[in-house]
Amino acid sequence: MVISAEFLGMLLLITSAAALGLSIVVDVGRVSAEKTREAMNQRLYDKKRNALAEWRQKTERKRADLTALQARLTEFTGRRQKAQTELRALELSKIELVHELGDPDSNGDVYWSQLGVGPNFNELDRKDIIFSRQIWEYRNVAHIIAPSADQAHGAVRASFGTRNGLICSPVVPLALAPDPEAEAAVA
Repeated sequence: MVISAEFLGMLLLITSAAALGLSIVVDVGRVSAEKTREAMNQRLYDKKRNALAEWRQKTERKRADLTALQARLTEFTGRRQKAQTELRALELSKIELVHELGDPDSNGDVYWSQLGVGPNFNELDRKDIIFSRQIWEYRNVAHIIAPSADQAHGAVRASFGTRNGLICSPVVPLALAPDPEAEAAVA
Protein backbone atom coordinates (compact mmCIF):
# COMPACT_ATOMS: atom_id res chain seq x y z
CA MET A 1 0.00 0.00 0.00
CA VAL A 2 1.28 3.26 -1.01
CA ILE A 3 0.58 6.25 1.10
CA SER A 4 0.30 9.38 -0.77
CA ALA A 5 1.61 12.66 0.39
CA GLU A 6 -1.83 14.12 0.42
CA PHE A 7 -3.13 11.30 2.55
CA LEU A 8 -0.15 11.61 4.86
CA GLY A 9 -0.64 15.34 5.07
CA MET A 10 -4.33 14.86 5.72
CA LEU A 11 -3.57 12.25 8.42
CA LEU A 12 -1.06 14.56 9.97
CA LEU A 13 -3.59 17.43 9.88
CA ILE A 14 -6.31 15.33 11.52
CA THR A 15 -3.92 14.00 14.14
CA SER A 16 -2.74 17.54 14.90
CA ALA A 17 -6.32 18.81 15.10
CA ALA A 18 -7.25 15.92 17.39
CA ALA A 19 -4.22 16.59 19.62
CA LEU A 20 -5.05 20.30 19.66
CA GLY A 21 -8.69 19.50 20.51
CA LEU A 22 -7.63 17.09 23.22
CA SER A 23 -5.21 19.69 24.58
CA ILE A 24 -8.02 22.28 24.65
CA VAL A 25 -10.36 19.81 26.38
CA VAL A 26 -7.69 19.05 29.02
CA ASP A 27 -6.97 22.76 29.56
CA VAL A 28 -10.69 23.54 29.81
CA GLY A 29 -11.02 20.70 32.34
CA ARG A 30 -8.14 22.11 34.39
CA VAL A 31 -9.55 25.64 34.25
CA SER A 32 -12.99 24.31 35.16
CA ALA A 33 -11.54 22.33 38.08
CA GLU A 34 -9.63 25.42 39.25
CA LYS A 35 -12.78 27.55 39.02
CA THR A 36 -14.73 24.90 40.95
CA ARG A 37 -12.01 24.74 43.62
CA GLU A 38 -11.89 28.55 43.77
CA ALA A 39 -15.71 28.71 44.16
CA MET A 40 -15.58 26.11 46.96
CA ASN A 41 -12.78 28.00 48.71
CA GLN A 42 -14.72 31.27 48.30
CA ARG A 43 -17.84 29.66 49.86
CA LEU A 44 -15.70 28.28 52.71
CA TYR A 45 -14.08 31.70 53.16
CA ASP A 46 -17.50 33.44 53.18
CA LYS A 47 -18.81 30.87 55.64
CA LYS A 48 -15.86 31.43 58.00
CA ARG A 49 -16.10 35.20 57.59
CA ASN A 50 -19.80 35.08 58.49
CA ALA A 51 -19.01 32.86 61.49
CA LEU A 52 -16.31 35.34 62.57
CA ALA A 53 -18.74 38.26 62.26
CA GLU A 54 -21.29 36.32 64.29
CA TRP A 55 -18.69 35.53 66.97
CA ARG A 56 -17.71 39.19 67.10
CA GLN A 57 -21.36 40.17 67.61
CA LYS A 58 -21.74 37.56 70.34
CA THR A 59 -18.52 38.79 71.95
CA GLU A 60 -19.77 42.37 71.89
CA ARG A 61 -23.10 41.31 73.41
CA LYS A 62 -21.28 39.34 76.11
CA ARG A 63 -18.98 42.29 76.76
CA ALA A 64 -22.00 44.58 77.14
CA ASP A 65 -23.64 42.01 79.43
CA LEU A 66 -20.43 41.74 81.46
CA THR A 67 -20.23 45.52 81.82
CA ALA A 68 -23.87 45.63 82.94
CA LEU A 69 -23.28 42.80 85.41
CA GLN A 70 -20.18 44.53 86.79
CA ALA A 71 -22.20 47.71 87.27
CA ARG A 72 -24.93 45.74 89.05
CA LEU A 73 -22.29 43.99 91.19
CA THR A 74 -20.83 47.35 92.17
CA GLU A 75 -24.31 48.67 92.97
CA PHE A 76 -25.22 45.60 95.02
CA THR A 77 -21.87 45.64 96.82
CA GLY A 78 -22.55 49.26 97.79
CA ARG A 79 -26.04 48.34 98.94
CA ARG A 80 -24.68 45.40 100.92
CA GLN A 81 -22.08 47.58 102.65
CA LYS A 82 -24.73 50.17 103.43
CA ALA A 83 -27.03 47.46 104.83
CA GLN A 84 -24.18 46.00 106.88
CA THR A 85 -23.35 49.46 108.24
CA GLU A 86 -27.00 50.04 109.13
CA LEU A 87 -27.21 46.57 110.68
CA ARG A 88 -24.08 47.25 112.74
CA ALA A 89 -25.50 50.60 113.85
CA LEU A 90 -28.77 48.90 114.77
CA GLU A 91 -26.89 46.24 116.73
CA LEU A 92 -24.87 48.90 118.52
CA SER A 93 -28.00 50.87 119.33
CA LYS A 94 -29.70 47.81 120.85
CA ILE A 95 -26.76 47.04 123.16
CA GLU A 96 -26.76 49.30 126.17
CA LEU A 97 -24.04 49.24 128.79
CA VAL A 98 -25.31 50.43 132.16
CA HIS A 99 -22.90 51.94 134.67
CA GLU A 100 -24.35 52.08 138.18
CA LEU A 101 -23.16 54.85 140.50
CA GLY A 102 -24.03 55.53 144.11
CA ASP A 103 -24.92 53.42 147.13
CA PRO A 104 -27.83 51.01 146.47
CA ASP A 105 -28.61 50.88 150.22
CA SER A 106 -29.25 54.65 150.49
CA ASN A 107 -32.72 56.17 150.30
CA GLY A 108 -31.91 58.12 147.12
CA ASP A 109 -33.79 58.25 143.86
CA VAL A 110 -32.46 56.65 140.68
CA TYR A 111 -31.40 59.08 137.98
CA TRP A 112 -30.38 58.43 134.37
CA SER A 113 -27.74 60.01 132.12
CA GLN A 114 -26.41 58.98 128.71
CA LEU A 115 -22.64 58.82 128.31
CA GLY A 116 -20.78 59.44 125.08
CA VAL A 117 -17.35 60.22 123.75
CA GLY A 118 -16.14 63.76 123.41
CA PRO A 119 -14.43 65.32 120.40
CA ASN A 120 -10.93 64.72 121.83
CA PHE A 121 -11.56 61.04 122.67
CA ASN A 122 -9.40 59.63 119.86
CA GLU A 123 -6.49 61.87 120.80
CA LEU A 124 -6.34 60.77 124.45
CA ASP A 125 -3.72 58.41 125.76
CA ARG A 126 -4.98 54.92 126.55
CA LYS A 127 -4.28 55.27 130.27
CA ASP A 128 -6.62 58.32 130.51
CA ILE A 129 -9.61 56.40 129.11
CA ILE A 130 -11.95 54.65 131.52
CA PHE A 131 -12.39 50.96 130.63
CA SER A 132 -11.48 50.16 127.02
CA ARG A 133 -12.17 52.09 123.85
CA GLN A 134 -14.40 49.31 122.50
CA ILE A 135 -17.17 49.73 125.08
CA TRP A 136 -17.62 53.34 124.06
CA GLU A 137 -18.70 52.20 120.58
CA TYR A 138 -21.94 51.00 122.19
CA ARG A 139 -24.66 52.96 123.90
CA ASN A 140 -23.55 53.74 127.47
CA VAL A 141 -25.83 55.04 130.20
CA ALA A 142 -25.39 55.68 133.89
CA HIS A 143 -27.91 54.88 136.60
CA ILE A 144 -27.11 57.11 139.56
CA ILE A 145 -28.56 56.61 143.01
CA ALA A 146 -28.56 60.00 144.77
CA PRO A 147 -30.82 62.13 146.99
CA SER A 148 -31.10 64.92 144.36
CA ALA A 149 -30.53 65.56 140.67
CA ASP A 150 -27.64 67.96 141.47
CA GLN A 151 -25.81 65.33 143.49
CA ALA A 152 -26.47 62.75 140.75
CA HIS A 153 -25.05 65.16 138.20
CA GLY A 154 -21.96 65.74 140.37
CA ALA A 155 -21.45 61.97 140.80
CA VAL A 156 -21.64 61.28 137.09
CA ARG A 157 -19.31 64.21 136.29
CA ALA A 158 -16.81 62.99 138.87
CA SER A 159 -16.85 59.44 137.51
CA PHE A 160 -16.98 60.23 133.77
CA GLY A 161 -15.31 63.57 133.22
CA THR A 162 -14.14 65.45 130.19
CA ARG A 163 -10.53 64.70 131.09
CA ASN A 164 -11.38 61.08 130.24
CA GLY A 165 -12.74 62.17 126.86
CA LEU A 166 -16.35 61.54 127.86
CA ILE A 167 -19.44 63.70 127.93
CA CYS A 168 -22.76 63.07 129.65
CA SER A 169 -26.29 64.14 128.90
CA PRO A 170 -28.36 66.05 131.47
CA VAL A 171 -29.42 63.94 134.46
CA VAL A 172 -33.11 62.99 134.53
CA PRO A 173 -35.09 60.67 136.78
CA LEU A 174 -35.01 57.07 135.53
CA ALA A 175 -38.75 57.12 134.88
CA LEU A 176 -38.25 59.95 132.37
CA ALA A 177 -35.31 58.30 130.55
CA PRO A 178 -35.83 57.84 126.82
CA ASP A 179 -36.51 54.32 125.49
CA PRO A 180 -33.52 53.10 123.39
CA GLU A 181 -35.75 51.01 121.10
CA ALA A 182 -37.97 54.01 120.38
CA GLU A 183 -34.86 56.07 119.58
CA ALA A 184 -33.59 53.34 117.22
CA ALA A 185 -36.98 53.21 115.47
CA VAL A 186 -36.93 56.99 114.92
CA ALA A 187 -33.37 56.93 113.55
